[in-house]
Amino acid sequence: MTNFRFLLNCFIFVVYLQAKDKFKIEGFVTDLEKNRMKGVSLYLINSDKDTVEIMDSSRKGKFKFKKILAGKYVLRGVSETNLSGGIKFDLKKDIDDLVLTIKLKADSTVENILPTISEEKQLEKIPQQKTLSDKETLKFEEYFFEYDANIKNLQLEIDSLKSVVKGYEKKQTMPNVSREILELIQVPDYQHRVELQNGTVVSGALLDESDSTLTLKTQIGTLVLKKEMVVRMDEIKKPGPKVVFMGDPFIDFYPNRQIFSGKVKNVGEIRADFVRVIGKLFDQTTANTGKDSVFVKGSRVVYESKVIADTALEPGQTAPYSLTVPINKGRKADYHTMDIHWEQTK
Repeated sequence: MTNFRFLLNCFIFVVYLQAKDKFKIEGFVTDLEKNRMKGVSLYLINSDKDTVEIMDSSRKGKFKFKKILAGKYVLRGVSETNLSGGIKFDLKKDIDDLVLTIKLKADSTVENILPTISEEKQLEKIPQQKTLSDKETLKFEEYFFEYDANIKNLQLEIDSLKSVVKGYEKKQTMPNVSREILELIQVPDYQHRVELQNGTVVSGALLDESDSTLTLKTQIGTLVLKKEMVVRMDEIKKPGPKVVFMGDPFIDFYPNRQIFSGKVKNVGEIRADFVRVIGKLFDQTTANTGKDSVFVKGSRVVYESKVIADTALEPGQTAPYSLTVPINKGRKADYHTMDIHWEQTK
């Protein structure tokens, strides 16, 4: 019985010694005024300068490391406000668990507190880079074509070609085109500019458009283009006059007539001739109950036909109008429409 107790005590002693190979380290993090600090990053570093564990202090500034092997350590802390501090200690088998207090202050730098990373670990993070070999090039003597180094003969051929081009350019002269011929050339009111994928630009009048093709009338004839080759198509309007009303007209209502007055303006790029304002009256059944028109008083123009008129509007010019539209006898005018007509002469 005595031997059994002796063996049991020996076993318990051995187990106790083995258990003390690992320690529990706990404590608090405070500032110089002994205020406990939360959220402080704590680094437990061994004698080989390797970081064993990393943790943050709790809300009450408390920390606890478990199952730490015996050895020499440094416990360092860094706060978000750049306060830092540390403490050195030695875990020996013959001591109890440690209770530490780390005081942080501002005179230590972050570089001195944070653990360093060994060169071996840094190399592990760098990805493997492929070594690029020199690009192989074809040697001069291995060209598949014959090379002639006679530069003088090549220069003579270029000079000969230049003389031919100059002689061709001298023969190109601008033909004389009479005014009558120019007037026979019909320029469409609307042109379309089409840009193709190969960089070609085609201009002409759009004659027809289907789901897959565009038909254009150009100066060289009619072209049919596939839409899949078209990058962009813009509509280019031929410059011309354009007369518009400047706001709504002022209306005087009478039992047998309505008088419209206001102003019109030519917002186009070319002079508008014989500008005329047209007014129409309608009843509730859309029946016409009155119609009349009046020429505006604008610029005085002498036309080639020897006609003299003062009803033209130059680009940007405005002119007043006063139009009286009589109401047909026995009818009633409920609404009206206004329109502008003009001519474009040479």
